Amino acid sequence: MNIKLWRVLLFVLIIIGTTVLIYPFPRDMVPLYLKSGKIAKASDLITKLLEEDPDDLELLTISADVYLVRGLPDKAIASLESVLKHNPEDKNALDKLALIYEWNVMPREAMHTWAKIAKIRKKRFKPLEQLVMYYRYFDMLPEEVATIIKLNKLQSGRFFVNFFLKELNTEVARLADEHKQNPEDPYLNYLIKRIFIVGEEFKSALTGDAKVNVSDYITYVIEYFVAVDRVSEGLIYAERMDKRDGRGIKYQLQLAIVLGWFKQYDAALELAGRLYKIAPDNVDLLRETAVLARSAQRFDVAETYLERLVNLEPDEPVYQEDLGLVYLETGKHKKAVGIFRQLAEKFDNWLKYAHNMLRAALYSSDKQLMAEVISDTANVDISDSDYLRTKSDVLLGLGRPLEAYPILKDLAERPEATIYDFERLIDAAVASTDNKLVAETIELALKFSPGDVVLMRKAGEAWRNAGQPLKAYDFYRKVVGKEGLEADIIEMLQAASETQNLKLAGNAAKYAESVAPENVKVIAQAGEIMLWLNSPGQGYPYYKKAAELTGGDREYVMTLVQVASFTGDKDIFRDAAETAIKLRPYDEEVAMLAAAVWAAAGDSVKAQKLIAEFAGKGGKNHEMLLKWAEFADSYGLSEEAYRIYDQLYGLGYKKKKVRKELARLAGWTERPEVAARLFGEMSNDKPQSFSLAMQAAKSYSDAADYKKAVSFYERASSLKPADIDLKLELAKNYGFAGMNIKRIHLFTKLYNAGQLPEAQRIELARAFLDEHKPVPALDILEPYARLHKLPRFEGFLLASALQQAGRGADTSAVYKRLGKEYDKDEVFLARLGAEALFNNFQTDAYDLFNAALKVNKNNHTALKGLGIILGERGQYKRAVAKLRTYNRLVPDDAEARYQLGEIYRLMGREGNAVREFKRAARIIKKKGKKSPLVTSKL
Repeated sequence: MNIKLWRVLLFVLIIIGTTVLIYPFPRDMVPLYLKSGKIAKASDLITKLLEEDPDDLELLTISADVYLVRGLPDKAIASLESVLKHNPEDKNALDKLALIYEWNVMPREAMHTWAKIAKIRKKRFKPLEQLVMYYRYFDMLPEEVATIIKLNKLQSGRFFVNFFLKELNTEVARLADEHKQNPEDPYLNYLIKRIFIVGEEFKSALTGDAKVNVSDYITYVIEYFVAVDRVSEGLIYAERMDKRDGRGIKYQLQLAIVLGWFKQYDAALELAGRLYKIAPDNVDLLRETAVLARSAQRFDVAETYLERLVNLEPDEPVYQEDLGLVYLETGKHKKAVGIFRQLAEKFDNWLKYAHNMLRAALYSSDKQLMAEVISDTANVDISDSDYLRTKSDVLLGLGRPLEAYPILKDLAERPEATIYDFERLIDAAVASTDNKLVAETIELALKFSPGDVVLMRKAGEAWRNAGQPLKAYDFYRKVVGKEGLEADIIEMLQAASETQNLKLAGNAAKYAESVAPENVKVIAQAGEIMLWLNSPGQGYPYYKKAAELTGGDREYVMTLVQVASFTGDKDIFRDAAETAIKLRPYDEEVAMLAAAVWAAAGDSVKAQKLIAEFAGKGGKNHEMLLKWAEFADSYGLSEEAYRIYDQLYGLGYKKKKVRKELARLAGWTERPEVAARLFGEMSNDKPQSFSLAMQAAKSYSDAADYKKAVSFYERASSLKPADIDLKLELAKNYGFAGMNIKRIHLFTKLYNAGQLPEAQRIELARAFLDEHKPVPALDILEPYARLHKLPRFEGFLLASALQQAGRGADTSAVYKRLGKEYDKDEVFLARLGAEALFNNFQTDAYDLFNAALKVNKNNHTALKGLGIILGERGQYKRAVAKLRTYNRLVPDDAEARYQLGEIYRLMGREGNAVREFKRAARIIKKKGKKSPLVTSKL
């Protein structure tokens, strides 16, 4: 055979190549095994391949799929993490990993993975949407809001299918700008989150089959503005929605309604009032405002809007009914009756309106009106129980109990009768003055509910009113036996006393004491009925017990001694005196009364001893004096306690203990100088005591010794350097002490640390102005100029700061703005004008004074100020007119008289000038002042 070598080699190569082309590599077999369901083979093969090359990224990616199919998510996660370790930005691996984390319920890991995806796929919505979901799930509000802002910005580039979504996107973008400046504001974060959620819910609703009402979602947005107290922004949003939707004031009205939901009725009604000026005939506005006003208990406002509604919609009975009910609330009962009567006649429906007519008449207490309504409704056949109760009340109010009685009896005989019906039935019987009827009614009531305490109590009340105290006593005694309430016991005692039977009253008193032995009012009442029956001797033990139960109450002790004096019994005299002194040994008034009783009992020695004891406390030893002081202090007799402690302190007795109490009482009894001195000594003895330093500081401040107060406040602040309130108190005392530089330094330190409250920031600004440092003052005050409305005081200071800074045009602008924004506040306008005049802004002052006089033509400051300005401008006649009007209103202002005289002199009216100068001199002489050569402008 002729076999050549090259042909053999070629044949072998062809066989090998064909094999390679036909049979895939092992790594390519893994997906094939997966597709064919040969999971085990795929797993074994991938494991073997990874053992050979554990860092093969393609194998690791494939292995994740294999492990997932095998239900081994942990291994799949490990494989993908290995891939990402080599290639952190592998998008497919990240996508798979996030998905596995979610399948495996590993939300935190999924969240972190989505965060990585979001950094890579910056223009994709899904990563950001997923992050928002996870941040919300983990309550990570700052992160959620930051992601919402990014997503909102991304969404702004897409087409919006609805104007609401477009406006919502714009609103979130606006809030996002604010978020840059204040990312920690929890209310701003909440608002951004909730508005965004509204948008997402709206988009979700659009995909459903149900019709979507965009008004509901606009209302949700408005609600969230109100919830975070951004009402003004909510109003701007509502106005924009009204403009976009072409709905007039629909959403602005909705804002007012939402304010009502949040119980912000003043703001709601104020907004509704502004809308009323725009749309006075808007029925929805009128109706909803009336509802708001009624909810706010502003029935006067509700009345105004309902009256307008009734005029606009005269055929709508609901508005008239509501107006009638509001008339009930505003006390216009006659008008209410008129409306309900008119409705009843118009619709021939007395059944519907009769009850409200009766209510209005009943509440009016106008007997003529009540009688008219009873007549109007005489033929109305209504069996409703509430209606009949009201009708019977009107009849009782008219003094017609015999007409009310059958109605009430009918109610009492119904299956649904209540205890109250029987109470009113008894009232009608009593009002009839027919004792037989009273007895029959009480018997009927007790048959309804035998042993019912409420009815027995009512029976007792009825018999007392009917002049049958013995029967009343029997019922009250039964009631007391059942419940033992204080009010019932007292009623029982009073009924017993009205019988004029001393024995019965005595038994009642003993029974009352046995039921309520520790009740002061009951015991005192038991004594009092004995006194009413001219038996003070029997009443005395009860008065004594009452005094002892109160621990020596002054009124009870004084009454005890007085009752003793009524008895004429010397033994009772002595007992009363001893009891009074024992109960109130510190009370000079009781002591004197007791001394008089001793004298009446013939024991003059004891009376003299008692008087001597209270006349001169110096005879007591120190320990007894201390007990007197402590006793007086414990009963709130601070002045007496202070005198005794002061005496002990002067004697040097237990000096430290006494000094502490004396200092405390000095403060309580308005002796701040003494308190300051003593607390100062104690603080110096214990300089590390914060409480002593504070007490000394406050006492010196109360005593107006502010420099010493400052030293102790500084000591206290050094002990508690983090106490901001203490630093503010220190700053206040720096101001009182004239230490303005230190005050500014402390305020500035707190301001820079963000710890200075709003009110103190203004004080800091004022302090800068006092030191003629307008620039730092403007740093504080100028932000107020950006507010919708410049606050009065802050605007006042801002003008001063701008003037000090030499910014005349800006100063004038502030004066003009304040004059415009507070054009109804004549006092403020006049004060502002005076300030402008003082700072030589004469034109602004002139305008401000005129504005004040438009509000009140007799404003003193404005009249005087205009007079001065007109005089300086040479408009002498007008100046004279203003100053003469001012002098008529304020006749004792020497300065104004002097100004008027000067103007008269310039006019050549020397006689008038001399007269005004003389008047000025008389006023100055009367006030004891020298005539100033130079006067201030105002």
